[in-house]
Amino acid sequence: MKKRLTIAAAKSARMATRLLGRGTGSALPGYVAERLDGHILAKLGRELPQGSVLVTGTNGKTTTTKLLREMVDTLGIRVINNRAGSNLYRGIVSTLIAATDWRARVRGDIGIFEVDEAAMVEVAPALQPKLIVVLNLFRDQLDRYGELDTTAKLIGKAIASTQAEVWLNADDPLVASLASYCSDPARVHYFGVEAAYRSKLAHDYTADSIHDPASGELLEYSQVFYGHLGHYSSKATKRPTPAVALTQYTPHDLASTLKLRLAGGEGLEVSLALPGLYNAYNALAAVALSQVLGVNSARMSQVLSVTNPAFGRVEKLHLAGREVRLLLIKNPTGFNQIIETFLLQKIQQKVLIIINDNFADGRDVSWLWDVAIEDLASLNHEIYLSGVRRYDMALRLKYANMPVAGIDATPADVLQRLVHQETKPGEVIYVLPTYTALLELRSGLEKMGKLAPPGEDV
Repeated sequence: MKKRLTIAAAKSARMATRLLGRGTGSALPGYVAERLDGHILAKLGRELPQGSVLVTGTNGKTTTTKLLREMVDTLGIRVINNRAGSNLYRGIVSTLIAATDWRARVRGDIGIFEVDEAAMVEVAPALQPKLIVVLNLFRDQLDRYGELDTTAKLIGKAIASTQAEVWLNADDPLVASLASYCSDPARVHYFGVEAAYRSKLAHDYTADSIHDPASGELLEYSQVFYGHLGHYSSKATKRPTPAVALTQYTPHDLASTLKLRLAGGEGLEVSLALPGLYNAYNALAAVALSQVLGVNSARMSQVLSVTNPAFGRVEKLHLAGREVRLLLIKNPTGFNQIIETFLLQKIQQKVLIIINDNFADGRDVSWLWDVAIEDLASLNHEIYLSGVRRYDMALRLKYANMPVAGIDATPADVLQRLVHQETKPGEVIYVLPTYTALLELRSGLEKMGKLAPPGEDV
């Protein structure tokens, strides 16, 4: 009876939130439910016949989860997924509550959830997932997470609390070291890149984990892809051999071609409808998990070739005959990958950078100084700025000897200017917002009827 009352109260909170126009109800129902029943997540998780899958890491959670969800969908399995990206404990509770009927029964077969790194230590013990994947660990919101070692220990503690099969990024030394938290080595597997098409940016100083996590010895790299991801070794440590690997990568404008080696040795060539080496890593992780879940290579290939980008991750809009590409930025490594993938073209481009420092963005914007802005200095792009911390970004550009073409407090006003005054039909505008800036911009465009809201977590 307690469970039914808890679900009823949470659903009522969700309905009230929507009726009052206060949001989509992606967090409040979970807050209500956990206040009424501190074990509600575990109770709901036990009702999933095929258990749950948790995807965590600094960058790529949303995209990896979307790819995996769409692969599993091809099996006819009912997937419950936090599509709106609410990835804290109460957001995942809210997602499961949205998937229950009024008899408090979960209507789904498997849960596929992206989970905030710090929330893993609460979510994993409650859900007891069958699969966990850790994508990468980079500096992100240091004011909230602390140093990377702290984040890694939280994820390690989460892994140790379960009997899950664990997939780790072999190319990230700190992530690979999390294998030590798994009581059974047979439950640990790796994915990674065997070859990439080029080295990292000249001014990429985002290599965070360059020491052996066990001994503290400086790692030696034979190949670096970006940040600290690559092929490394020390006297005590060697990069693990990945069971699922990218063996060849060919980039295109808004896509890429991948040659993969699946677990068991099968080769697979796919057209990925997402650009950038960072998305190739996301695809690798999704392929590894989907193979465990029974998805065959033909279905993997079909999904990878048609899946649209997740909310704000190379999302493409059309406004007044112009193409607008929304590219979320939230830390120096992610920003650098956007630069490498999209902005190194020698033709002049219009770029709008929107920097906020709200709680969800991280209040500390010193990370802007670690971005490889200097790699753009000779390309003569027209840079426009907006957001709460627009002048911090302007100062960063000044030190890179890059002029600012325009600056305004309101992102929508800058975008309107770019669309109607500064560009011609057919031109491309790149918009690089932090998380809350993306939400603000997208909300404004929705009200103008320019695009539909992102997927609900139902």
